[in-house]
Amino acid sequence: MKKGLAIFCLLILAVLLAGCINKQKNEGGGSKKETGETDNGADSAKTAIEETVEGRKRKKFTIWAVYWDTDIFDELALQKENIDTICFFAAYFNQDKVPFIPENTTETYEQVKNIYGDKSFKSYLAFVNDLVKADHSSYLKDTGLLYDLLSSKEARRDHIDAILSMVKQGGFDGIEIDYEAIKEDDTLWGYFISFIKQLYAVASGENISVRIVLEPGAPLEKLTLPPGPEYVFMCYNLYGYGTEPGPKANRKFLLEMINKMKGASEKVSFAVATGGFDFYDGNQAEQITEEEALKLIEEYKAVPEREEESQSMVFTYTDKKGRSHEVWYADDATIKAWTGIIKESGDYGISLWRMGGNAATEIQD
Repeated sequence: MKKGLAIFCLLILAVLLAGCINKQKNEGGGSKKETGETDNGADSAKTAIEETVEGRKRKKFTIWAVYWDTDIFDELALQKENIDTICFFAAYFNQDKVPFIPENTTETYEQVKNIYGDKSFKSYLAFVNDLVKADHSSYLKDTGLLYDLLSSKEARRDHIDAILSMVKQGGFDGIEIDYEAIKEDDTLWGYFISFIKQLYAVASGENISVRIVLEPGAPLEKLTLPPGPEYVFMCYNLYGYGTEPGPKANRKFLLEMINKMKGASEKVSFAVATGGFDFYDGNQAEQITEEEALKLIEEYKAVPEREEESQSMVFTYTDKKGRSHEVWYADDATIKAWTGIIKESGDYGISLWRMGGNAATEIQD
């Protein structure tokens, strides 16, 4: 069995089934911080499965497949019974501000269909406000692009027509809109809300589902979210670029995000993230997968510990240039703890960012 994949499979199964457990079993927070030794991922996953109640229907995950990491098929083969929907990330925009699908995304989508058929998973095409110029430079989360696309009813209609054409031509079941960095721009939020209304009206008439991804900082207290779409609230990157070292999420942060979304819509999901960040040189940070974190632990003989509030793994090392690093990342027990908090709080959907790079010790039969 390929190293790392079996544990991730058990992770998905464990967190999906854990929601069926008596809620009282989940009270009291996570385990104590461990010092000087790592968790046995196989044992934690096995325990989670043994604690489930047989005969209960379990929810399935939505998971993202990203264009820059297409090595997902071994993971998918092991996880397939626990995944309901795959969001193919993502369509973005060329220098003419026309959306296109990267070749890697198209190839991954076609491979999934070839292996599993058209009906095994619901498929969404994600759209992001990233812009690639003619010189191949890129502008991520470009709000100027959003003004061009959304600032009039006619512009919104043209954009929606382009989206629907791509989704129908590709045979996707749904549309995911992940337009970020709007922040406190009330004018742009107004255009965005109007866009959601128009998009849902057209898409629902074509029997195409719609998901809207919202950042943790979205000013929901000032917004009236249009009914109809599923709203997916990002519950990660509490710490990351430009912050002090820390986890992608912790219990306090998750509960704040859940409370923030209460009453905002009837269709709500929360997204948590795998991987983590490698912090160094004071304010520098790089994204890191669990698999990459484990390689660093092995290379530098680091000793990871589990931090109690976040249930994340953390370790330090000094690189070959003499720089001090502090690494925070999520493993299977971390994801189980985070999704458990969400399940305790209500009947919400759960999305997992992302497929690829998830690893742990090989499970023994």
